Amino acid sequence: MPTPTMAGYRQHPKCTDTLMNCRLTIAHVLQLRLFHTYDPAVEQELFVLGYRNLAVHVLGQTGLSLLVAAGAWATVAHVRVVSWLAYMLVMAVIFGLGIWGFRQRANRPGIHPAVFRQWKVAHLWMVTSTGLGWGGLGFLFVPGAQVNNLMVMTSFAGALAYSAVSNAHDLQGFVVSVSLAIVVLLSQIPAAFGDQALVVMGMCLLYLSVMAWVARNAHLTLIESIQLRLANEHLARKNAENASRAEQANRDKSEFLAAASHDLRQPVHALLLLIEAYRQQVPAAAQHPLILNIATAGQSIGSLFNALMELSRLESGMEQPVVATFELSESITRMVARVRPEADRKNLTLRCQVGKAAERLMLCTDKLLLERMLGNLLTNAVRYTAEGGVLLSLRLAHGGDGYWLEIWDTGVGIAQGDQARIFDPYVQVANRERDRTKGLGLGLAIVRHASELLGIGLTLRSQLGRGSCFRLHLPAGLCTHAPAPQAQQTPTRFLPDSVHIANQLYGRRILLVDDDPMIQHAMQALLGSWGIDLRCAVTGDASAIKVCGSDWQPECVLCDFRLPGAMDGIEMLDYLQDCYPQAVGILQTGELVQTVQARAEEAGYMVMFKPVDALVLASTLGAVLKRHGVERVA
Repeated sequence: MPTPTMAGYRQHPKCTDTLMNCRLTIAHVLQLRLFHTYDPAVEQELFVLGYRNLAVHVLGQTGLSLLVAAGAWATVAHVRVVSWLAYMLVMAVIFGLGIWGFRQRANRPGIHPAVFRQWKVAHLWMVTSTGLGWGGLGFLFVPGAQVNNLMVMTSFAGALAYSAVSNAHDLQGFVVSVSLAIVVLLSQIPAAFGDQALVVMGMCLLYLSVMAWVARNAHLTLIESIQLRLANEHLARKNAENASRAEQANRDKSEFLAAASHDLRQPVHALLLLIEAYRQQVPAAAQHPLILNIATAGQSIGSLFNALMELSRLESGMEQPVVATFELSESITRMVARVRPEADRKNLTLRCQVGKAAERLMLCTDKLLLERMLGNLLTNAVRYTAEGGVLLSLRLAHGGDGYWLEIWDTGVGIAQGDQARIFDPYVQVANRERDRTKGLGLGLAIVRHASELLGIGLTLRSQLGRGSCFRLHLPAGLCTHAPAPQAQQTPTRFLPDSVHIANQLYGRRILLVDDDPMIQHAMQALLGSWGIDLRCAVTGDASAIKVCGSDWQPECVLCDFRLPGAMDGIEMLDYLQDCYPQAVGILQTGELVQTVQARAEEAGYMVMFKPVDALVLASTLGAVLKRHGVERVA
């Protein structure tokens, strides 16, 4: 049987496929290992790095070439030295031209991929030509001149080591240039070293292998560092973009909530006023179950809006505490009295216990915020306690570091896994069915934000099924003691009933500026039932002056914030204040934007947030008119 020839193998279909696969595999390996292309961003970084190294490369090559030529001048034929030096200097000029040719492109923020290819080709030619020059050091060998030959080998080793590091950005150029350089150098070693040629060649190849490994590691390290830096920059840009989008979304949300709050509060505000007006005008129907249910529903909506407003103010950081010194026992008594009717209705024991060391304790903080915290904690304790009782305790903290104000209850308790999240808005672990009679889930969130604002510690201890204890730590720096018992206790003020309203507000002249017809009708019905002389205007400029007339001047101006025209409610109050200096200005608003209240307070106007409870409105009007010394109309 004839032996198959190589030509026979190549003509066989299977052999042809095998050879093709081998070629493709070798090409793939070479492309992957040596000639790999990276993302355009990485390629650009490599391009910029290679461009920046050109100047140092030119200086190093020129300096070392001159030193080698000077060292070989006394031993090597001058023609060889001059020829080699001239070649190296020409390559230095070519490198300089490369710097000049790419200096503009390297400074551009975005480089076209075609420029990368041009740079790679140009740089490959430059380093290959330079590699041939450094390999040409072999032509400077002189048989028997050990010092000269040692100097040449040392110069080649130094150039190879420098190239392994400086060309880390272009592994392909390093491999090609060094391969050609070592081939040229090895071709001259046998004539110069004779019997020792094989040893010298082996040492050169070993050194080349080590430098190739160093170059590969340097290249991979450089690529990884570039990719990591680009990834960090990309992540930073994404974070900045996400932060910008989040800020924009927050602004959009705030604008939406401001508009939605105003639009929703207007009818709720009108509803509460109309309910109270109907109850005032039709006393026989005031206790009808339907009227009571309507009033309860309206009050629930009003409570939700007010809680949302309060929580929004605390979360935004716009709430600034009004620090004052007051007797804590007075606030405790008032808060306990407020929740006692509900505790009595549920047959719960409600007690207040003040330790001897805490008697006559004076607290220097925001009184209103502290009472909000106490009110919410006591209300929750009574609400979630079915039997047993609630205890409010004020005592000296262990170690004398301030005082503990504690609210104990024997209610349902809170599981350990739920204790951290109950201070988040809308979380009610004992009200998963969202029963409105059990609250809205905003009270504890308000307590947490208020405690952080006032610098009062808040902790919780609870056991499921056995009750809870909320502890407020009052720092010693906020606490003092009254030198003696207070001679007079400030009487607890209650909201006025209909008789008190008629006596306090009958005949008062009030101007309402509001463009919503529902609000105007509701205020006319309610304030009219109180005997108030009310006049309504859509805007506060000339139309308000016409409404008032020449013989009628308002004692108080109630002005909405959102009004048609160029001026808002604060600007309208300023205008009307100039026209009627004796009138007290009150701003009514449904805005969630904190700057509205800040502007109003800066201008000296009281702010009432819609929806306003009818009795709160009456109490406020009576107090404001009395405080400003506005005489009752005869």
